[in-house]
Parts: sequence; C-alpha cells; structure tokens
Amino acid sequence: MLDSEKFAIAAHLHVVLRRVNGRVTDVEWLIHSPEYAREVIRVARTEDHPELLRLADKLESALLPPVPTPKPERRAAPPAESPRATGDFGASRFASSDFDPVVPRQRYVGTLR
Repeated sequence: MLDSEKFAIAAHLHVVLRRVNGRVTDVEWLIHSPEYAREVIRVARTEDHPELLRLADKLESALLPPVPTPKPERRAAPPAESPRATGDFGASRFASSDFDPVVPRQRYVGTLR
C-alpha cells in the first residue's frame, strides 16, 4: 500500500475521531510510529461508531503487519536404529550354510595374500 493511501486512511480516522469524541491525533506521527498507531486504534475501538470501527480496522491492516501464528511443530520420525545401537551387525547374512564366520574357509588357511 502506498504511503499516500495510508495517510488518507489516517487522516479520515483523525477527522471521524475528532468529530465523535473530540480527540486530536497527529496523522504524520500515526503513520510513522507503530506504538502510536496501536494506541490510536485502541482508542478508536472504544467508541461505538461503525465508521470509526471500520477505519480502525482498515488502518490496522494498512500499517501494522499481522502477527504470525506459530505453526505446530512437526516431530520428526525417530531415527532408524543403527546396527551399532541394536548390536545387530547383519548376523542374518551369515546364516547361510556356505559361510561360517567362526571357521575360516579352506583357501585362507595358512598365509595371508
């Protein structure tokens, strides 16, 4: 939104707020200070005037960024158990009848290559 549009909304709110309850606001400061804008919007919402409430909402959406709502945290899936954690080093691989990890094969008996 352009600054001129923000200024127009703030000026319109200033005029209506002054007409309804006699409050005088600083339009320039209203645009540049978020704290002041929040306070003027809070004061405008205390009145039961439909145009004042509409302008307060419009000014709030123009000047103040929406507060992001925190997203629920996603829990990551637990890490897969590593062989070291479970103690399973693939013993099922050695279950075949052609290989016994305790008894070496015949070709390796004697010397290392």
